[in-house]
Amino acid sequence: MIRIYPSVFSGQLKAPASHAHAQRLLFMSSVPAKPTTVHNVPDCEDVDATISCLEAMGCVIDRNGTDVTVTPFPKGIMGQIAEFNFGQSATTSRIAIALAAAFGIRAECKASGNLPRRALFPLTGRMAIRGVRFTKFSMPFSMQGKLEPGEYVFEGDEGSQFISALLMALPLLASDSTLKLASPLIDSSFVDLTIRSLADFGVKIETTDYGYFIPGRQYYHSPGEITTENDWGLAALWVAAGAASGERSGDVIITDLPADSPQLYRDVAKEFPFIAQDYAELDFDASTCPSLASFYAAMSAVKGATVTISGVPQLRSKESDRLAVMAEICNALGQKTTLKKDGLHIDGTGKPEYPEDLKINCHRDPWIFMSMALASAKLTKPIILDNEYCPEKIYRNFLKDFAALGGKYEIL
Repeated sequence: MIRIYPSVFSGQLKAPASHAHAQRLLFMSSVPAKPTTVHNVPDCEDVDATISCLEAMGCVIDRNGTDVTVTPFPKGIMGQIAEFNFGQSATTSRIAIALAAAFGIRAECKASGNLPRRALFPLTGRMAIRGVRFTKFSMPFSMQGKLEPGEYVFEGDEGSQFISALLMALPLLASDSTLKLASPLIDSSFVDLTIRSLADFGVKIETTDYGYFIPGRQYYHSPGEITTENDWGLAALWVAAGAASGERSGDVIITDLPADSPQLYRDVAKEFPFIAQDYAELDFDASTCPSLASFYAAMSAVKGATVTISGVPQLRSKESDRLAVMAEICNALGQKTTLKKDGLHIDGTGKPEYPEDLKINCHRDPWIFMSMALASAKLTKPIILDNEYCPEKIYRNFLKDFAALGGKYEIL
């Protein structure tokens, strides 16, 4: 457990590397004929899970600090079997399943934490009618068979990770495929990041008015070396904490962010004035920055503000049911909170009403842990979070950076 004290965040920090981009680059590096070195790979559990699955497929991994060299797995081995342990990484599971099926690799698949309960059928169900056999559609399961080209149709709210996984696998098949969207994507940024990364490996995806056209019989070509982008989403969280500390002379500057990135949070700066002001009531459409929704909720609850958060139905199926967990936490902080279809409403009391050292269960969700820790910019007394290792899923250095920018804590 960890005690979080009221804090003021200020200073300068190099942006953390993006685990989502690193995972894509590492998987793509497993396909070409020649090795690829991926620079600026972050240290986190999700990347560990990706590397574990690459090794299960037969890749040789050489990790030297933040540089990871991937020697691709041998192709065309009859009866090849991979034993995948996805840990809690949803991105790893989606991409590994699709890539293995593209090569006809049999796989034993298992996961931990909340991942076995997260929806997977939107991917496995479509793969099942295109040549892949599953013993069941939730983990643990076995899969075998070779993915077939054709038409794949998704609703836009079913998850960009499923689409990203297929965009990486379908170019490897014997003929062309189409991926159609029956409704607009809730968040296209991860798909855009996937398409741009594929282009770095010489793979072409054509965007159409119905979705995507994927030419078959393509080859991945190693760029030799490639660098992971730094993460706009994590950077936004730090800057938001600095903005929340502003009335107490807090200010956070994040450097080394990619200006031309397709990442969603590159345009989030316009939200920070709302965080800095001493609002008593706020309507917040979080659709352009969904991972900040839990931070807004936490900060509003600890200051007793009334806030309505909307536009984030996808948060019901993350590492936790993030909206339900935040509603539980905000209620524990003394603010009457109700779940909405796509967000939540906090009926603030105008002042914080919670006991000192209130114990909070983060449900193994790193974004909830980080949001509650950074809401210490508005805390009036300490709180206790249940698991100090929680951020390590996506950001192993979180507490180090937290302290460097002024965060105060005590491991219990």
